[in-house]
Order: sequence, then structure tokens, then C-alpha cells
Amino acid sequence: MKTYSELDKFDLLAVVETVKPEMCGRSSAVFDGYRGQFFWHINGIDGTDWLASYIFEKGKIEPGEQGLCKVILAGHVKEAANNNFPVGAQFAIREGSKIVALGKILENHANA
Repeated sequence: MKTYSELDKFDLLAVVETVKPEMCGRSSAVFDGYRGQFFWHINGIDGTDWLASYIFEKGKIEPGEQGLCKVILAGHVKEAANNNFPVGAQFAIREGSKIVALGKILENHANA
């Protein structure tokens, strides 16, 4: 697996903040290659979880931390959204029904 600095093909650049354990977040770090669900509203379909993989600037992100990550979306996610992931839009990263992080899109590379 490529590190954050080596990974040049990705769909979104985002800043994410993990939810603290006392706010019902994870109690352990999230590492590169994490496959939490990309919770995003696409074409009027509210509350849908989509497949994604995350690569973090420091290789991991601890509970309650904020950091940059590169998001790699599954092909069907990009198709369903017509690659429309506006800069500034927010999303959640989930494990089942549990939100473990919140993100904000900084760059969209899904069209590249």
C-alpha cells in the first residue's frame, strides 16, 4: 500500500476529524487503508453508505484528532454521484450505524 505522499491517484482530498471516545467515537486509531463507509447524500438518496478507502497524512489518525486524508471511492459511488463532490461539502465516515469521523472535501480529483 502506498503512503499518503506516494499516493497520486485518489478521488478526494479531505480534512477529517475523528469523534472522541467520550462522544461515542472509536477508542483506537484508524490506520491507512481503513474501509469505513463514506456516508454521503447522492442524487436525492439520503443516508446511504458508500464504499471507500482512506489514506491518512500521518499513516493513522487517533481519536479526537484532525488531519488530512486521501479518499479512494468505489467506482459505483462516483457513477451514482456523477463525480459531483463539491469542495466544502461534508461527509461522515461510519462503521455500521456509528459515526467515527466527519470530513470536509478540500479537492475533488474524481474526474481525473
